[in-house]
Amino acid sequence: RAWTSGVPVDWSVVVDRGNRVELPTYPFQHQHFWPTGQAGRPADIGAAGLDLAGHPLLGALVELPDGDLLLTGRLSRHAQPWLADHTVQGAVLLPGTAFVELALRAGDEAGFDHVDDLTLATPLMLPARGGVQLQVLLSGAAFTIRSRPEGERAWTEHATGTLATGAPATDTGFDATVWPPSGARPLTVDGLHDTLAAAGLGYGPAFRGLRAAWQDDEHLYADVELPVDPQGYGLHPALLDAALHTLGLDTAAGNDHAAVPFAWQGVTLHATGATALRVRLTRDGDTVALTAADPQGAPVVAVDTLAVRPVRAAAEPLHLLDLTEVPLPGHTPESVAVVDTPGELSDVPAVVVAHVDGEGDLPASAHAATTRALTLLQEWLADDRYAASKLVLVTRPGDLAGAAVRGLVRSARSENPGRFALIECDGEVPVAALASAEPELVLRDGAAYAPRLVRAAGAGEPFAWPAQGTVLVTGGTSGLGAVVARHLAGRGVTDLVLASRRGPDAPGAAEFAADLGARVVACDVTDRDAVRELVASLPDLRAVVHSAGVLDDGVIGSLTPERLAAVLAPKVDAGWHLHEATADRDLDAFVLFSSVAGILGAAGQGNYAAGNTFLDALAEHRHERGLPATSLAWGPWARGMAGALSDADAQRIARSGLPVLTDEQGLSLFDAALAAGGPGYLTARLDLAAIRAHGDIPALLDGLIRQRTRRAPAATGATATGLAQRIAARGDSEARQMLLDLVRAQIARVLGHATADAVDPGKSFSDLGFDSLTAVELRNRLGEVTGLK
Repeated sequence: RAWTSGVPVDWSVVVDRGNRVELPTYPFQHQHFWPTGQAGRPADIGAAGLDLAGHPLLGALVELPDGDLLLTGRLSRHAQPWLADHTVQGAVLLPGTAFVELALRAGDEAGFDHVDDLTLATPLMLPARGGVQLQVLLSGAAFTIRSRPEGERAWTEHATGTLATGAPATDTGFDATVWPPSGARPLTVDGLHDTLAAAGLGYGPAFRGLRAAWQDDEHLYADVELPVDPQGYGLHPALLDAALHTLGLDTAAGNDHAAVPFAWQGVTLHATGATALRVRLTRDGDTVALTAADPQGAPVVAVDTLAVRPVRAAAEPLHLLDLTEVPLPGHTPESVAVVDTPGELSDVPAVVVAHVDGEGDLPASAHAATTRALTLLQEWLADDRYAASKLVLVTRPGDLAGAAVRGLVRSARSENPGRFALIECDGEVPVAALASAEPELVLRDGAAYAPRLVRAAGAGEPFAWPAQGTVLVTGGTSGLGAVVARHLAGRGVTDLVLASRRGPDAPGAAEFAADLGARVVACDVTDRDAVRELVASLPDLRAVVHSAGVLDDGVIGSLTPERLAAVLAPKVDAGWHLHEATADRDLDAFVLFSSVAGILGAAGQGNYAAGNTFLDALAEHRHERGLPATSLAWGPWARGMAGALSDADAQRIARSGLPVLTDEQGLSLFDAALAAGGPGYLTARLDLAAIRAHGDIPALLDGLIRQRTRRAPAATGATATGLAQRIAARGDSEARQMLLDLVRAQIARVLGHATADAVDPGKSFSDLGFDSLTAVELRNRLGEVTGLK
């Protein structure tokens, strides 16, 4: 505990975990901190200088034992409302100029007088709700700026750089006392922000400080004023950002309006608290030199070199599946049975184990294994005797057919929480593993691991698509295939072959191909011979992008072997045929379009999830053999598979924490995944705040969302008893109203209403907007809150 002005606030212990340090991140402003009972600031705390004199972005500073300095803060649209006025492709981002302000402030604390260099790596997005924790770590002259949304575990690195002492040697030669500069031509400022908005850069009132601009043969000049309070900032980021907007008026650069800061060198702040600037910008290609003075001509800030880049879609972080070692429980289930089919049981034990192995050649073995698994799941769900038991399906490591089974079971588990578990094991399954609360385990060399989503490391150099040679895109005449085909054409691919079942006869295919300069061929990629013939006809094949797929959604109980096979074929059969047919080719890329449904287990998409987890495993299979492979587990796109969703479905998916991807966001993730070079990534938007608000957090997200220790579900009898006791304490009328309120509250959550008042108890479920999936979700929620089936 620490006290500020007599008000108790939470204060975190500094915990050194290697290079990971957990610290408070709240903007304490002008307050000082003492341990309880101390009359003055102790020497050890005084040396650290915890108070940052009310800096609006940074609230606390700690000197670490090794001499490093850690500055912390909290950002949100509420605490710093001016930040909401800065958007890129619709996402609220911390402006690049704010990173400069953070670096300058850190340098001031450590005795440095300018930023030697600063490079931006990943955009910092501000969520619509809540805030993000901010850290600036200063180690010697090097600094790193990172953040994480509140309640999450993973930190994202946004910027790195170095600080220096001694002003840069550059002599600006800028005389701002003569204004506007002699011989400079006036430029029209009106309409600039509309032009920038059309290019993806949205600036609200706080960033619209550009008042006038001029240009001569060498420079741009600008008058900028700050529309908001500058108090506490060295140089308010909105003021410096507004100065850079002048680049959008540069007629000599062809009006490259949508340029954003990327790397800074030699940034010196001469004066603080400026509210207006006279600015000179000197552009040389993709770099800019900036000098600014106050209205009296006194220097305020100088930037030796600023590299700018064209604006792209706001980058979503890549995620991948990793394995985290977990302890096995110290107890075992009361009873266990190993069966081929649940129907052979006379007594039902606590845990039933069924092995589901792929037998024979692919892809037939994948079809057989998933059909057997579907039968097991349906028999289990159809018999009320198994309601209090758990069915554990066991697969073997490296079994691609077993990978498809895992996707199917993950979806079944989403529809029926607590009923199913998965274990991947080569050999005997330890009995203790059957008592684990983890829904999925991987057993290796006597240790147990659980899959977790983690943020992928930053991408390397952009992937170089072959300018010479052929790139084959399956499903390339429509949906995501068409989006990516156009993207590849823009990336320099000159020989595109677009394959689809109908080929040139597909509506609009010929016109689309002509527009791209591509070839269209008819090929059923689920046919092994057809794929071999197609590949044989492409002697210069250098890359494959497999985007084909179909949907036939339905809850587990409604699926049939035929519906399962029809959805598996464009994934399992086609993916394996392409793998076989290109085995002797020297490919640069082999990209498989998978789905988040297979990783997270989408309710109502068991067949689709199965096909896509097969593709994820196929990419791993190729990667282990030194063959190029990247599986992309897509979240929903505005077009593509999500384009067939109803508005209600799209809203339900967004509420579950998977907002729909725009084309720009999807292609940004596509490029990032290819640059990262791993075998598989989750390429989706994850709204972790929505997932946290939705209720039970999947174990898969334990590495991203901080939550209490996972435990087995409480006994339903105890929950039901508690509810019965509360009802018994009330009269009939009050008890009925309590139950009605409970049900209406859960309906409101499922359908996305703000309050239960929106739920008319006189309407039928269908009139309220329920379908099979929302019905399943309501059933599960009522089960949780009542403890009753």
